[in-house]
Amino acid sequence: MALYRRQEGLCRQLGNLEGLADALGRQGDALRALGDVDDALPLHREEERVYRQLGNLDGLQACLCSQGALLRGIGKLDEAMALLGEQERICQQLGELDSLQAYLGDQGLFLLHARVNLGGAMSLFKEQERMCRQLDNLDGLQKCLGNQGFGLRLRGDLQAAMRLHKEQERICRQQGYLNGLLHSLSCQADILEEQGDLDGAMSLSKEEEHILRQRGNAGGLALSLARQARLLAAKGRTRDGLRLVEEACRLAKMDGATVLAEKLEVLLDDMRLTARRE
Repeated sequence: MALYRRQEGLCRQLGNLEGLADALGRQGDALRALGDVDDALPLHREEERVYRQLGNLDGLQACLCSQGALLRGIGKLDEAMALLGEQERICQQLGELDSLQAYLGDQGLFLLHARVNLGGAMSLFKEQERMCRQLDNLDGLQKCLGNQGFGLRLRGDLQAAMRLHKEQERICRQQGYLNGLLHSLSCQADILEEQGDLDGAMSLSKEEEHILRQRGNAGGLALSLARQARLLAAKGRTRDGLRLVEEACRLAKMDGATVLAEKLEVLLDDMRLTARRE
């Protein structure tokens, strides 16, 4: 941050607007990563004014995307949609297909998680998928397939969701995308659990657990262990599952995931009662 502030000061002195916009954007991105939305937004708004003054459309569309993500995060959905809509128009004007596919993914995620328009979200993801295949953007494609799979699960179409998550898994294994692989394994395990394939769900959960332990991801590991405990309980092996839930509770508390820890405590109490009856 200190270097970016120094860059900002020098660019103001020299009247270097391109450098100034870059410094403002970098500071805004750094503050956003720290969760400081209140200080990040004014920096991106000044960045936007500078890019408009310069007529730099590429910088402007990236800045609008950053602001849209910040506004979406604090619940200002109408403002976020307006900025992202302008970003889309600029990307189309510039022929920036890679930026446009990323925009479509962000917009689709917004609709998906806000539960305001599932059909609209799926349409955006399909268009994003088409662009990613055209661009051979495999990372964008695997993310898009995962998001579509999640949307199909919300619709209750588990078989179609499974097909997309399997394609996501194949791409991630080939390319070494561990985050995408973890997402795919988790989603497939959830679907198999819902379908009653306990052994299949356990196999995927075990692989997921192995990767999460290697990466030191306490929150993700807690969720994986909780799923495995549920699967064991469904097989009549509640006592075996208790150890996993106890570890999941410890991990969630260690990770500061208070809400998750509370839910796991409820699961732990229920499983203790069940274990006494077995």
